[in-house]
Amino acid sequence: MFYFLSKTAGLLTKPFSWLIILLLATLFVKNRRYKKILLIATVVTALVFSSPWCLNVCLCRWEPAPVHADSLQGVYDIGILLGGFSEYLPQYGRTQLIETGDRVWQTICLYRKGKIKKILITGGARKGIRPEAEAVRETLLLMGVPDSALLVEAASRNTYENMSNSNAMIRQIQPGARCLVITSALHIPRAMGCARKVGLVADAFPVEHITRYDKRLPTDWLTPKAEILWDWDRLSNEWAGMLAYKIRGYL
Repeated sequence: MFYFLSKTAGLLTKPFSWLIILLLATLFVKNRRYKKILLIATVVTALVFSSPWCLNVCLCRWEPAPVHADSLQGVYDIGILLGGFSEYLPQYGRTQLIETGDRVWQTICLYRKGKIKKILITGGARKGIRPEAEAVRETLLLMGVPDSALLVEAASRNTYENMSNSNAMIRQIQPGARCLVITSALHIPRAMGCARKVGLVADAFPVEHITRYDKRLPTDWLTPKAEILWDWDRLSNEWAGMLAYKIRGYL
């Protein structure tokens, strides 16, 4: 039930869903005055949620700022790599990274730079599908990360369980370990909220920022772009996730 409600909330908070609802309402409403109002609302919604500037304003207030790897103080015992960035393709015998796959490269860089001693891969338990953590472990081995530096937590199904199960594992194998959570900047607020809830003391290393910090021409910021709707979907999904987790008591 919780899974269904969280996904439903996520669907209803997506601007693209609003556009579909407004368009359908425009088609079926017979009153000319209301039809005109709905049409104007549809156009305004499309312009606002396809604007890079509007999205960036919200992202600046949601995503934590990037952290330079060299600015990290000391060495972390464990880097916790949160799942949700790949899918295993059994027909090809390989793991495919999706749009959030940058965290893998950043984690490997942190390990190569000596910023983290071990990598704990967490997540991916789904019925009938190979756990993501196990498949990613094999990929990291192929990339040259030694097996002695890898830990796998493959039983979790969501962010809360990522943190809860990782915390239990760390307390068992290395109590008091200094930990670094590595996930997308968009996901950091929810992930760190769950970490605090389960008593996991850790720092955050946000990656995969959608926020743009580079200087752009005014026309670049104001020109509507279709791909901005996808980024809004990701942001609204995090907002819905935060709400669902608060209701559930995960935060």
